[in-house]
Amino acid sequence: MDSGRVRTTGTRSGRDEVATPRLSPKHRAPGISGRTVRRASIPAPSALPSATERGAGTLVLVAGSVGTGKTTLLADWAGELERRGDLVGWASLDREDNDPQVMAETLLGAVRTGISPVVPGLADETVPGVLGQALVTGLLELAATAPHDLWLVLDDLHLVRDPRCLDLVELLVRWAPAHLHVVVGTRSEPGLHLPRLRLEERLVEVREHDLRFSLDDTRELLSRHDLALEDEQVRHLQELTEGWAAGVALAAVSLARGRDADAFLREFARSDRAMSGYLVEEVLASLDAPTREFLLSTSVLEDLTADLGAAVTGRDDAGALLDALSADNAMVTVDRVGTPTYRYHVLLRSYLGAMLEAGSARGAREVHARAAQWYAAHDVPGQALRHAEAAGDLDLMSDVIHQHALHLLLDGRASDVEAAVRTVRADDPVMGVVAALASLDLADPEAARRQLVALVTRPGSWFTDDTDPLGGEPVDPSALPLERLLAVGLRWLSFVGTAPARVADAEDRSTGLVATGAERLAEGLAAELSSTLSAWTEVRPRPADVTPPSLSDDVRDDVVASTGQPEHGRPAGGVPHVQADLALLDELNSGDVLLGSGCFAEARAAYRSALHTARSAGHQMAALQAMVGLASAAAGREDLVEMATWSERALVEAQGTQWARSPRLLPAHVFAAWAAFNVLDDATARERNRTAHELLEAVASLMAGMVPATPTAGEQPASASTAARGLEQLARLVRMLDANLDLVESADQPGVRQDVAERVLAGARSVGQVTMTPGMAGGELARAHRIVLLAGFPRLAREIEQLSEGVPGGAAEVAAMTAVRHLREGDDASARAAAARVLSAVRATARGPDAPDDGTPGLRVRVTAHLVAAVLAHRNLQPTVAHEELVEALTLAAPQRALRMVLEVAPEVADVLAAGAGRFGELEPFVLELRGRARAVTAAPAEMPLDVALSARELSLLRELPSLLTVAEIAEARAVSRNTVKTQLRSLFQKLGVGSRRDAVAAARRLGLL
Repeated sequence: MDSGRVRTTGTRSGRDEVATPRLSPKHRAPGISGRTVRRASIPAPSALPSATERGAGTLVLVAGSVGTGKTTLLADWAGELERRGDLVGWASLDREDNDPQVMAETLLGAVRTGISPVVPGLADETVPGVLGQALVTGLLELAATAPHDLWLVLDDLHLVRDPRCLDLVELLVRWAPAHLHVVVGTRSEPGLHLPRLRLEERLVEVREHDLRFSLDDTRELLSRHDLALEDEQVRHLQELTEGWAAGVALAAVSLARGRDADAFLREFARSDRAMSGYLVEEVLASLDAPTREFLLSTSVLEDLTADLGAAVTGRDDAGALLDALSADNAMVTVDRVGTPTYRYHVLLRSYLGAMLEAGSARGAREVHARAAQWYAAHDVPGQALRHAEAAGDLDLMSDVIHQHALHLLLDGRASDVEAAVRTVRADDPVMGVVAALASLDLADPEAARRQLVALVTRPGSWFTDDTDPLGGEPVDPSALPLERLLAVGLRWLSFVGTAPARVADAEDRSTGLVATGAERLAEGLAAELSSTLSAWTEVRPRPADVTPPSLSDDVRDDVVASTGQPEHGRPAGGVPHVQADLALLDELNSGDVLLGSGCFAEARAAYRSALHTARSAGHQMAALQAMVGLASAAAGREDLVEMATWSERALVEAQGTQWARSPRLLPAHVFAAWAAFNVLDDATARERNRTAHELLEAVASLMAGMVPATPTAGEQPASASTAARGLEQLARLVRMLDANLDLVESADQPGVRQDVAERVLAGARSVGQVTMTPGMAGGELARAHRIVLLAGFPRLAREIEQLSEGVPGGAAEVAAMTAVRHLREGDDASARAAAARVLSAVRATARGPDAPDDGTPGLRVRVTAHLVAAVLAHRNLQPTVAHEELVEALTLAAPQRALRMVLEVAPEVADVLAAGAGRFGELEPFVLELRGRARAVTAAPAEMPLDVALSARELSLLRELPSLLTVAEIAEARAVSRNTVKTQLRSLFQKLGVGSRRDAVAAARRLGLL
């Protein structure tokens, strides 16, 4: 850290030969306590090479608000600089230094105390009669006598406001030679020409954010007070103080007295005497009464602008006052991006808030009411609702809910809406529907069902009255329409709720039986499901509209305009946001319902419309949900490119927002992981899947009202909701990808391969216990089949084929599985027959990416069948046929970049690719990528594993064989008969393909089982 310069005047030994004069308190650096935290992230400064090259000194600016540890840091630096051989002159400035004569004496004293230990005869130096340039020249000449670099530390420069005094410092900094450096500590911006110093590269800046304690700093300070708080408590203190050094130190002192940590942290800043005393003395005491009153009134606001401050306090000069407070670093910060937004430190705001409530509860409510009215008028419903509730203004709360409830729900504020409705809800049906929607968003479908049942039995509701629900009266376009709200609620409940009660039939109605509320609700659910399907079937996009977007594209307006559904998701000019929000909520829920029903193309249309609406209305969370829905619909249609694009796009746009780790993005993580795996990016797949694992528990907790416990393989009630079934399927995808990655990473370890095969088989056996569409069931079984084949267990693959035969419409899937297994076993005739069954079905029907789920073979099945045919032709020396079938497969796979899908069918696919090199035309780039990755995917294990997995008992018995125990001794140890052990040995020998105990041990060691 030393600058490396040594001047020729004087000697190092001079320090010992010259008597050190007594230092005045003003020129003595404060002492450092043994409990002081050394700020390793802010080391003592060194001369900047760029400044030294100019022959000039370095300026170090340490600027931060009160209590950020500036003085302590400077004192620590002073000791470090002296230890490395530099000289340090210190000056603690105060308000008396606003006199130029006093300031001159202070600067001279600092220089003199810095060099007096090594330069004799300085006691007679006095301030010249003429100040300004003459004084500074004299100081520079005096500093030139120092044999080493001199660091002049000027602490608390913010107390000096006189321009004449600041000019002295400015001249000193400007003219400082290469061996003189100035360090300034201040709460506010100093009156120095910083831009010029930055341009000359002579300035080092340590700002507020640099001075904040890190979590490690906070932990170290607590430990120096012999405090051992739990990690969560340390994090809480760190968040509470925002790394403010004084706050952490005062908390440590109070906790060291034996205070209960949790209770202390709950009341810290509001009632702690040490903290309140510090804030009063260091922050508030220096402010005049009107400014303190302004801070008190605005302390209820987390962030405020000049307009908001003026509205709450009635002061027209609110902007100027906030600017002054932020400039003085009075624990007020400003963000000048866009409209300047000011923020009080959380401890100051908490303390002022407690003072406001203690002084006048009525006054505090009035401040909250004015803030609520301002926020409501400026369309900030979340803050409006919070302040209206704090003000106890039920009428204003009701108005906010009526005007902004959907806006809040779409922005993820359901808990705020639910609490507000519970506070103000009276005999208001709109409030009842809003409460149901909030319950649905909070994963409490049973509460929503009760609320909706109560509504549908109300006299005059659309379930009990056949008259026009609008009654012929004009509708306020800014009000929430009850009937449309009910429709959205019913559609949402049909997605997240369990099976509804029986719908009353014609016979019930003809006999005069009155339907119960639950039956009316069920009738409404059925009607909404039917209308949803019919509405979005009519707006399925044309083939020209299905081009997958890139991460830089937005949804095109013409996609929605071309759907034929007027105004779907397009809030035209002049339409109140209530209508746009209602349309957006409608579209998102329609997409969810359609997705859960397996209507992927229709769901895609709904989600694309929702994305357009969300973009137009500025709903970030809703836009992310729409993108997640688009990725899910793409996965259902086997559109791998669109699945990857939408999932990655959702994750990219969520970065840096409060939604980055939202459980609502779980599907995006799952599909992004599978997308990476499909293109052989195993590292990214593992990372994404790890995040999905972490979110699964949070999602299961969120949906506790829909599933009885965290989903596990095969455990799902028959009456589970569509959303709960979707969660189970996502969990199964996560586990399946884990198995795939484990197999890839440990392909040469037989024990791992067997473990993977057993896990996958267990999942496959439980498919029949889980409610899912035939396409999803077939897809999972196909993935399981491929894994056990790659692990080397064809007998287990046959069992999965048998399980697949029970899936409706899965004949082509089973045929593709059978074809691959026979191909790998060398049974060409059976493989050819199975592939032919698939290809005949493929050629009989044409399937596009948006075709209905009508049983036509999907992408994976078609690609597999063509590849099997290509490999068989290659084996039979039919190169033309092999190439034609390969081109058919690649034509399907290339647009989806389905690398793994192609290469995992059989190792010989690589040979067929090589045989046709140079003859693939526009497919050549894809072929080159496949050939470059083929070796890693198709390499066979060094030792083929067992054809069938060993049972747990057989593995246990296998571990006994290397011992010298006899059969009788093994039987005795296992508490079974000798015949039982012999039977188990015969089964074990048969599976290992050996005839003796010695051969069994040798085979097991080759296979890595021992």
